Amino acid sequence: MPALPLGDYITPPQDPDLASTAYGQLSDLDLAEFLTHWQALHTDALKQVHHRIHPTARIHPHAIVGDDVIIGAHARVWEFSTVRGHTVIGEGASVGFNCEVTNAYIGQGSILGHRIGLNRTLIGADTHLSALVTVAAIHLGQDMRCPDREVILRLPEGLYRCGTPQFGALIGDHVQTGNNISLGPGVALGRDCQINSGVTLGPARVIPAGNLVALATAPDVRARSRPEPQAR
Repeated sequence: MPALPLGDYITPPQDPDLASTAYGQLSDLDLAEFLTHWQALHTDALKQVHHRIHPTARIHPHAIVGDDVIIGAHARVWEFSTVRGHTVIGEGASVGFNCEVTNAYIGQGSILGHRIGLNRTLIGADTHLSALVTVAAIHLGQDMRCPDREVILRLPEGLYRCGTPQFGALIGDHVQTGNNISLGPGVALGRDCQINSGVTLGPARVIPAGNLVALATAPDVRARSRPEPQAR
């Protein structure tokens, strides 16, 4: 089976508190390996961080945050949003109005607009998702309460098995999206991709780094290379 290193997509947290946990080693892990051990790694991280919710983080009184969520310095969770499960909101990241975030990793400086739904999804650093982006984590089946169809990705080298029936998307650093977008189950977006409004991607789609995905006249979508991003 081909490999899918997380380091090809996302930058590990730079916050010293979180970087000292297993999350600091994200770039050394393969996606399926991480998904298999994610909950255990998160449990260990909860024991290691000095502040589960950093004192500088701002959580709106009308937001709901679960007891096992880790929130970094200067992060924000806005009103009527729910964040739960083994979720990390990185340093300076923001979860907008009326979002639902479950079992997710949101990298430092990343922004979720309003009414976004994420499940079992990893997002890199400095990524921006606009309003009404939804990531599905399970395939349609006879009984979706008990998903049993493994999520796969179609890499150029062949099929990649995620080792779980529950996985939404791997969204790389600096990805930018429009609104009303549906992803997953099983989507990987490389660094610096842009996704136009109205696009549906999934399942099993892999978009290489630096591509623009636009809605085609047919129901399918097309991806084309973008100019090289300027040095940051």
